[in-house]
Amino acid sequence: MFRLKSPQDFGAAALFVVIGAGGLWFGREYEAGTAKDMGSGYFPMLLSWGLIGFGFIVGSRAVMLPGPSFERIVWRAPLMILGAIVGFALLIESAGLASAAFAVTILSALASAESRWKETIALGVVLAIFCVSVFIYGLRQPMSVFGAG
Repeated sequence: MFRLKSPQDFGAAALFVVIGAGGLWFGREYEAGTAKDMGSGYFPMLLSWGLIGFGFIVGSRAVMLPGPSFERIVWRAPLMILGAIVGFALLIESAGLASAAFAVTILSALASAESRWKETIALGVVLAIFCVSVFIYGLRQPMSVFGAG
């Protein structure tokens, strides 16, 4: 009978196996080929099997070695970062690159309780100027600076 000594390792192992199995499932239509003549599905298949193998290694550690239990999940940081990404996607066309870059900086700063508003605003302004300089003027990307106009 297996006794789980490290629930955190077991959770990570299960996640590795599920992601690896998903990679095998979604990549099943691609031609794998051989090591000598690799197809488009060879490397994704290799990575998926590697994830599954790594999952079994971590899972065996969860049964053999004592480790930490699950910790309480703090949702503030992941939700703010996800909100920053979604906010950028929604703002880039309607508000322009400078506004979107500034908004991403502000939303990302909300993920940490240690961020300071003056530094965050200064960083947002500098990043907005940098993004506009690089992407619009340097690389000549066809997007507006402030709004669609």
